[in-house]
Amino acid sequence: MPIKQDTLEKLFSISLKARILREWQKASRIQDQEFSERELLTLEVIENLKPITEKALCKIFGLSFSSVAELTKKLSDAGLIDSGAKARGKALALSGKGTKTLEDLKKISASRFEYLFESFSETEWEQLLKLFGKVEKNVENHVQRLVFDRSPI
Repeated sequence: MPIKQDTLEKLFSISLKARILREWQKASRIQDQEFSERELLTLEVIENLKPITEKALCKIFGLSFSSVAELTKKLSDAGLIDSGAKARGKALALSGKGTKTLEDLKKISASRFEYLFESFSETEWEQLLKLFGKVEKNVENHVQRLVFDRSPI
């Protein structure tokens, strides 16, 4: 079923405003952050798309293998990626420190989204969670098919 025009317009409007706030947040954050946005995304990808290799990260980011290897080396040197899993072709894994760092960053990031839902009732939260579950499944299927050339799960 195609997306309805009014729903699409609302989605674009929300997306635009969320992206404006995200850009403002990035510009307003402390400039000496230890990790770049791509490095933080890499941690999330390693944690959530298991098993993931450097080759798969190349595909996701559209980067050369040497660029991805440099990226993962920095994270490994910082103790965030398990150095034993860093061998070429092996699945990457977060270290205990990497898992803790990612958890802490998610807690901080959660505050960026609170304003979106501050007026929701408990029933609306439950409905939203069900809808997000469906959206997540659709996105996962597309990631598997388009990025990894796998059949949807």
